[in-house]
Amino acid sequence: MASQDAAPVSILDYLRSKTSIDYDSLDLDGRKNLSSGLWEAYLQLSNPQNAVVVQESVELAHKLEREFGGVSVNELAVEIAMNKLALRVIPLISGSIHVMCNPLYAWDSEKVYETGHRFHKICRLLEPDFDLSRLVMKVPSTWHGLQACKRLKTDNIKTLATTLFTMEQVVLAGEVGCTYHDPAPIHALVAQAQRYYKDHNVPTKVKACAFMTTSEIISFAGVDAMTIPAETLQDLASTHAPPGIESQSVFAGDKNGLKRSERLSFVDDGQKFLRAFATNGRGKAKTEDAIAVFCGFQVEAEALVASVQV
Repeated sequence: MASQDAAPVSILDYLRSKTSIDYDSLDLDGRKNLSSGLWEAYLQLSNPQNAVVVQESVELAHKLEREFGGVSVNELAVEIAMNKLALRVIPLISGSIHVMCNPLYAWDSEKVYETGHRFHKICRLLEPDFDLSRLVMKVPSTWHGLQACKRLKTDNIKTLATTLFTMEQVVLAGEVGCTYHDPAPIHALVAQAQRYYKDHNVPTKVKACAFMTTSEIISFAGVDAMTIPAETLQDLASTHAPPGIESQSVFAGDKNGLKRSERLSFVDDGQKFLRAFATNGRGKAKTEDAIAVFCGFQVEAEALVASVQV
């Protein structure tokens, strides 16, 4: 850290010196990268200030219904609206936008694959000049979801593995070529995942999220990237970094005590993955619980757009 004579450094400035900071909101006050889940999407869609976005999305969904066969108008309207909200932040950020795949498809590889291509087509229709390499689709870390990510990788469509609670998912997310994964904020898992990728030259980046406290955020300084809500960013920017802040990170020196890990592989053996995944504590149950929460917001979002008159 800086010497005692140096100007005070905010916690946010300290974090930015260690980690890529992403903005967790579809609001128009973004800064670098943007990440949004279905909770945030539903929050914005139900905001009266975004009524025009919802109306336009429903109208466009009806026009595109035949072009995107196999997907309901309501689902298509939600996808259009989420991408609209994400794209409007593009002028304010320098990195990528992250938009969630329909979690109801978590166990359907083909549907996830189709959604990745549909997102690209939707963004191209909405913003013809948008650089599609800046679009990242968030996909639940099930066997089926991650197998779809493997196919999307060959088509140059970027993905982020979410609802991730175990090293089996970490390994598979790297093997299928996810650009990022955002594990649950578990110290051992985040540190082990990043160490594993670096040990074995896996390009997938670890993006920590879902923090509960400022202390928890500080403890992950040094992770590849972290996603922080807007209001928390403001608090971090206005708070001076305390003395000894660097020592609070799980990545500080040899604090995590991790040794080089063995190279694992699950990508060609679904049964091997599912056995390991199912027997690794409560990781499988936590993944399914998280997906269920996302599915609830998906259903609510579709109900909201269904109420719009065309």
